[in-house]
Amino acid sequence: MGESRPMEQPGDRDVAGSEPTTEPDPRSEAAPGRVRGVVRRTVLSHHRWRTEHDLAQGIYGTVIGAAGIAVGSAHADLGEIVVTVVVTVAVYWAAERYAEVLAAAVHAAGRRRQVLAALRRGLPVVEAGLTPLVVLVLLALLTGRLTLAVFSALGLSTVMLGGFGHAAARRAGASRFGAMGWGLCSAALGIVVIGLKMLLH
Repeated sequence: MGESRPMEQPGDRDVAGSEPTTEPDPRSEAAPGRVRGVVRRTVLSHHRWRTEHDLAQGIYGTVIGAAGIAVGSAHADLGEIVVTVVVTVAVYWAAERYAEVLAAAVHAAGRRRQVLAALRRGLPVVEAGLTPLVVLVLLALLTGRLTLAVFSALGLSTVMLGGFGHAAARRAGASRFGAMGWGLCSAALGIVVIGLKMLLH
């Protein structure tokens, strides 16, 4: 005799006669959900590069970091480049944030929360300024060719500047071609820094 099949209950199909719906496996979404939760809890995820302010801060930080790489590489020493860029970005970030932090600190109510929020609003400067440096260090360690790593990092800075300029222009309502023009203008800042690097050598 063949294997008997359980009788189908009326509630197993919906009114339209379609197949019963299956619940998604919670385990299939657990890992991505866990990763998203970790990212959302990190300090650097409080901004999402969605506003003109964040993008302008990104341009500012990228120029600072690229200039630090160009100046620090004059002596062809990886350690000096790292120290120069980190210190330069930190000083500019602290100076740029000081006025807003000072304004937030004078308020008695929610002082700590306002100060932390003011500091976080300046994080795009730090992220954009240090990203090319991370690429530089990795390439220098992997290839052993510091000059290649320096120019690769400066090239990345130029691409980042173009992208930030284009995105900021689009956020501000510029047309597609207008945004491309602003992106090229921003990228030109990176080319200027590369020219500075060439002059220093």
